[in-house]
Amino acid sequence: MKKVWGICAVVLFGIQYMSAQIDEPIDSTEIIGLTDVVITGQYSAQSVDKSIYQVEVISAEDIKNQAGNTIADVLNQNLNIQINPSSGSGDSEISMMGLDGRYVKVLVDNIPLVSDSGFGNNIDLTKINLDNVERIEIVKGAMGVDYGSNALAGIINIITKKSAKYDWKINFLVQEETVGKEYDWYEDGGIEKGKGRHIQALDVSKKISNNWLINAGVNRNDFQGFWGNKRGRKYFEQDNSRGYEWLPKEQWNAYGSVNFKKGNFSAFYKLSYLSEEINRYDSIVNSRVFPGGERTFYANDRDYTTERWTHHLNINTKLFKQINYNGDFSYQTQERKFQDYEYDIPARQETLRKEESTYLSTKAYYSRGTFSNFIQNKKIDFQLGYELDYNKGFANAFADSFEFGENLDKAIGSYAGFASAEFHTTSGLSVRPGFRASFSNKFKPLFSYSLSSKYDLTNHSTIRAVIGTANRYPEFTELYTFQVDSNHDIRGDENLKPETGYSTSIQWTHKNKLGDLRMENNVNTLYLDVDDRIDLVNLGGANYRFMNIDKYKTWGVSTDHRFMFKNLNIGLGASLFGESQSLNSQSYATDQRIEDEYRYHFQGNASVNYQIPNWATTFSVYYKYTGKSSQFILDQENSTTENSYYILARRDDFSMLDASIRKGFYDNRFEVTVGARNILDVTSINDEAFTGQGHNDTGGGNVQLFYGRSYFLKLVYNLEF
Repeated sequence: MKKVWGICAVVLFGIQYMSAQIDEPIDSTEIIGLTDVVITGQYSAQSVDKSIYQVEVISAEDIKNQAGNTIADVLNQNLNIQINPSSGSGDSEISMMGLDGRYVKVLVDNIPLVSDSGFGNNIDLTKINLDNVERIEIVKGAMGVDYGSNALAGIINIITKKSAKYDWKINFLVQEETVGKEYDWYEDGGIEKGKGRHIQALDVSKKISNNWLINAGVNRNDFQGFWGNKRGRKYFEQDNSRGYEWLPKEQWNAYGSVNFKKGNFSAFYKLSYLSEEINRYDSIVNSRVFPGGERTFYANDRDYTTERWTHHLNINTKLFKQINYNGDFSYQTQERKFQDYEYDIPARQETLRKEESTYLSTKAYYSRGTFSNFIQNKKIDFQLGYELDYNKGFANAFADSFEFGENLDKAIGSYAGFASAEFHTTSGLSVRPGFRASFSNKFKPLFSYSLSSKYDLTNHSTIRAVIGTANRYPEFTELYTFQVDSNHDIRGDENLKPETGYSTSIQWTHKNKLGDLRMENNVNTLYLDVDDRIDLVNLGGANYRFMNIDKYKTWGVSTDHRFMFKNLNIGLGASLFGESQSLNSQSYATDQRIEDEYRYHFQGNASVNYQIPNWATTFSVYYKYTGKSSQFILDQENSTTENSYYILARRDDFSMLDASIRKGFYDNRFEVTVGARNILDVTSINDEAFTGQGHNDTGGGNVQLFYGRSYFLKLVYNLEF
C-alpha cells in the first residue's frame, strides 16, 4: 500500500508542476450554483440542464427537510428505488428499476464503494451517513461505457462538500427518534439495551488559506433494536420470546479530508472509517443445573462487526495548459467478523466468549482517470478514460450468508479503456457516441457501446435519448459458494459467464414560468434488457445452483412534475413499469420453460414543501405508494428432483407518509426539526414469495418491512466565523 500512495504522491506533484504557470480559472460552480451542477457522466461539472444524461438531484435542502441520517432514509421516497431492510440480519438491500443491488453502482465522489461482493454493488445504504453530503445524483438506465460492470440499472453518486465560505465552520447535531412506539433515553445501567434511535454528529471545517481547507467529522448512530412481540435480552422463559424483532446495531462513521486548490490545479485526500456492531440475541433459552441443584438459564448469542477503511485521492488539473485531467485513486478494506458467546441471563453476565472470527474480508485497489478538452472548440469535444480495479476477497468456511467448502482467498482484477465524443450543433442538437473495452484476469473481454443525444426543441423544452449497453461480472459468492450438508446443497460456478445487457430511454423535459409560478415537467420511458442473468436456482429439494439462466426485461413510463409558487414547492410523480423473465432450465433437471409476460408494477409519489421566511420555518410532507408486484417462485409441493415447476407469487401494496417541521433560530445558527416517519403505521405486508431465513423454505407469509410509526426530534447547531 505504501508503494501505491508513493506513486500517487509523485503523480500529484508532477501534475502540479506542469500546471503551476496556469492562470486562475473561473469557478463554474460560482456561476451556476451548487444545486444546479452535476458531475455524474459529465466531462466536467456543468448545469443539470446542459447534461446530456437525465440526472436526478437530491439536494442538501431535501436532505434537511427529511431529517435523514443515512442514504437509505432519503432514497426510499424516490420512484423506482426501494430499500429492502432485513430485520434478521440488520442489513438492507437496494433495488432499482426492478433489479437488485447487484445491478446498481453506488459511488462516493465518483469512486465505487467496496462491498462483500466487489466494487460499488450490493452496498448497504444504511451504512452511509449523510454528514458532509452536498447532494445525491441519480442516473437510471445502463451506464456501462462510463462506469463499467454492475451499472445496468443505474448510478447513485454521493457528492460530498469540498468548499467553505468561512474560516471556521462547526456543525453539531443530536437526533432522538422512537422505534415504533418504543423509546428510552437511557440504557438500564448497561445491563439491558434501551429503546429508540440515538444519533450524535460533529463536523468541523477550517479554511487555512484561500488554497487549503481541512475537514473532519464523526457520527454515532445507535439503533437499540425493535422489541415488537419479543421480550428483550434479559427474558429467560423458554417460549422463544427472547430477543428482538429488529436487531440492535451501533454505527460509528468518521472521516477527515484535506482539500487544495490553486489555479487550474485542485486535489483532495479523504480518509473514511466505518465501524458497525450488530447484536443477535438467540430466542432459544437453555437451562443448566449445577452440582448442588442450582439452576440457571443461558443463551448462545453472537455479535457481528464490520470495519471499513476508505482512502481516496483525487486530482483535477490541466495538462499542457489545455487538456483536462480528472484522476481518482482509492484503496479500501472491509472486514466482517462474528464472535459467539454464552450469556447467563439471570446473572446478567457472559460465561464464555469465543475468539473472534473473520468471515468476510475484502481489499480493493481502484483508479479511474479521464482526459478531455483536447480541442479548443465549443462544438466538439472528446474524452479518453481508463479504469483499473483489483479486488482480493477472503471468505471463511462459516460465512454468515453462505458457507464455503473451505476458506477462500481469491483475487479478481480488471482494467478498461473508454472513449466518447460530444458534438454540438447550432440547431440545439448534441450527440455523444461512446465505447468501452473491459478486460479481466478471469473472464473474456467485454465491450460496451452507447449513443446519447440531447435536442433543444425550444427555449423551454428538451428531449434526450440514450441507448447503451452494460455488463456485469459474476461476484464472489456466485463464483465460489459451496455449502453441502444434510440440509443444503448450494453451489456456485467458477465457469459462470458475465451478464450482458442494454437499455434505451427517451426523456422529455419542459420548463416554463408564468408570473410567480414556475413549472418543470418530465416524462421518461425506459427499456432494459439483461441476458444470461445469474440467479440462485432451485433444482428440486435442497439443491441450489448459481446459473446463467435468466433473460430479464423491463420497460415502462415515469413522469414527474414540480410546481413552485413563491414559497410553495409541490412535486408529483408516477411510474408504471413491467417486468418480464424467461427461465430456460431444460438442461438443468427440468422439462419446463418459463416465458413470462410483462407483469406491471405501479408507483406514485408526492411532496409538499412550504417555507415561511419571516419565521425561518419549512413544512414538509413526503408520500410514496408502492403497488402490488409479483414474481415466479419454485412450486415445492409439485416439484420433484426430475422436474421443477413454478408459480406466480404476489406481494401486497403499501404506502409511506413522512412529515416534518424545520425551524431556524438566531439566523439559522440553531435549527430544530420535528417530525414523524411512516405515519400510516406500516409494519408487515403479505408476500407469497417470503421464505423466512432458510434457503429451502417456501410458502407465503408476512414480511416485515418497517417497525411502524416513529417520531423524531433533531437539533442542529451551526457556528460559522
